[in-house]
Amino acid sequence: MAEVRKSGKQTAARQRAREKAAEFREKQDKLEELATDYFVTADSIADIQASIDKEIDAVRKRGEKVTEEARAKAQAVIASMLDLGVPRNEVADRLGLTTREVKKPAIRKATAHTPPPAELAPSSEDVSGA
Repeated sequence: MAEVRKSGKQTAARQRAREKAAEFREKQDKLEELATDYFVTADSIADIQASIDKEIDAVRKRGEKVTEEARAKAQAVIASMLDLGVPRNEVADRLGLTTREVKKPAIRKATAHTPPPAELAPSSEDVSGA
């Protein structure tokens, strides 16, 4: 009978060990699944960041282009005022600039954004044709 008890105890112990091992394996499987989810998500973060950086660069380039066009237009307005014979200090006062800031666009270069002075004043054809 002692062997039966020993065998019964061993069977019960083995059963508990199997239950604990099954719990351990279940927990390990869950941890592995969670780690997999983590690595997939972490990898997507790098892709998302790269996409954001690309979009920011595109927006920055568009902004720089629009800003440059606005600056050119502002310079053209100053040049037009100067072409009308308005002194630099008066242009500066009207626009809230320093005279030094008005002087810079006084050196006019022909650009696509700067209208030629002939467009500002009536041409000789307009005067003679009227």
